[in-house]
Amino acid sequence: MHSRTVFTTVTEKLIDDLRFLEQHLGIGLCRVNLSDKQMLWSDGIYDLFDHDRSVRPSRDAFHQRMHPADRQDREAVNVALQRQISFDNRFRVILRDRRIRWIRACGEFLFNESGHADALLVLMVDVTAEQSQRDLLHTRTKYLEAVAKLSGATVTTATPSGRITNVIYRQPFSKDAKMLGTRWIEWAKPDDRDGLLKRWREASERGEGFESEVRVCFPDGSQRWRQTRAAPIPSPEGKIVEWLALSFDIDNERTGRAWQDLGRPVTGAQLRAARGLLRMSVQKLSELTGVSVAVIRRLEELDGVSMCGADECRRLRAELEKQGVTFLFPKGLKPTVTLR
Repeated sequence: MHSRTVFTTVTEKLIDDLRFLEQHLGIGLCRVNLSDKQMLWSDGIYDLFDHDRSVRPSRDAFHQRMHPADRQDREAVNVALQRQISFDNRFRVILRDRRIRWIRACGEFLFNESGHADALLVLMVDVTAEQSQRDLLHTRTKYLEAVAKLSGATVTTATPSGRITNVIYRQPFSKDAKMLGTRWIEWAKPDDRDGLLKRWREASERGEGFESEVRVCFPDGSQRWRQTRAAPIPSPEGKIVEWLALSFDIDNERTGRAWQDLGRPVTGAQLRAARGLLRMSVQKLSELTGVSVAVIRRLEELDGVSMCGADECRRLRAELEKQGVTFLFPKGLKPTVTLR
């Protein structure tokens, strides 16, 4: 067989192979000869831009289909063309049926032996599905941010195995806490883990959510109580594909700090109860605070707050708290006192 015939046959097979790849991968090739500015398109380019084969390859033909907003934002590509450097760009095209197609264009300049650019080769790929997935992930993140804002919680998502995939903080957590990629159970106090794992596994088997109050440990050694509400996200087949959890800081409520109200004056009943818990005499308290026995007795005679002696009350409270009691003011209940 003549060499020219062999070359022609091989070339035809390569063209057929390229066409096969273009049809199945949603790609197209564009070549621009820089010497005469002639532009060549493969069949894939015509398909990507929804052009008839009669259309002459040109930059104007590209712009004809390009979304107006993307047509105006070509600075990065124009700079690359001027400097003859590679580029990677995404843009939208509007098809004849008004559908939107996202295209990714990757351009490379071809240089001759003298180092001068001879041609520009651009590979274009239909990335509509990929872009839709990106948009979906963006919308999902904004949705979780909205949930966090409305609920005032820290929102966490995790895989079915419990590995954290996203965290949106809406409450104080910890500056050193890096939760992504860890398992949520690792943040629970070791003493609480067995019970939590049991409840989580039972909820997973039933495909139901669960609630818990857990002590969370942080890298700096501190810990805080958090209330967590978790729910499974099922696939159409009913299989759990993800967990969504809201957690609220309840440390003040669990430890009583929210009830302490350090600026609120104590009552006489609280002073009496505090001395009783500490088994401290009036005389001893007077010696420790410098408040006279008579003033202490007068303040303790009232169950409520005395209209005078505010400074003495503050000194008595400070000393009694130093000795180991805590004054509490629970909402809707009478003020009380307890040992720390």
